[in-house]
Amino acid sequence: MEELDVVEAMREIPHPVVIITSGNVDEGIVNAMTAAWVSRVSWNPPLIMVSVSPKRYTWELLNRYREFGVNIISSDLARDAVEVFGSLSGRDYDKFRLSGRGFRRGVSIKAPVLSDATVILECVVEDTVKAGDHYIVVGRVVKAYRLRDGEPLVLLRGTIHSIGEEVYSYG
Repeated sequence: MEELDVVEAMREIPHPVVIITSGNVDEGIVNAMTAAWVSRVSWNPPLIMVSVSPKRYTWELLNRYREFGVNIISSDLARDAVEVFGSLSGRDYDKFRLSGRGFRRGVSIKAPVLSDATVILECVVEDTVKAGDHYIVVGRVVKAYRLRDGEPLVLLRGTIHSIGEEVYSYG
């Protein structure tokens, strides 16, 4: 048995790479943040969670507007997911302008959604739970749709991967 550093061991857990969009398009307040700590929580009602630091501008907008988009992305957005949406604060930068990525108002929410995501889940905040140095934001999925085809991205050991070879199928 090899003893592992707890934080390093946690890097062995694969996470989806998505972009969380927040704000209110009608008011001209839009933001996006890359997130990897995202998971389905419940089928009925359809709930998902995203973990957000209270230091983030996204946290402020989630509390103000109580809506957000989960934008599932593919490999063509990987660089922007890291270098723009995952590294810069929306308090200081217009991430959409810097990345050249478009957005529009959600179908069922006023928050923005990415124009070139593959799948979008529109959510309203159902609950927030303090968890260490982050908050778990539980969102009820009120609308879901596909904009285009593409393989989702996964974060593993600090590296982003595209979903690859199928090793087992069930259901």
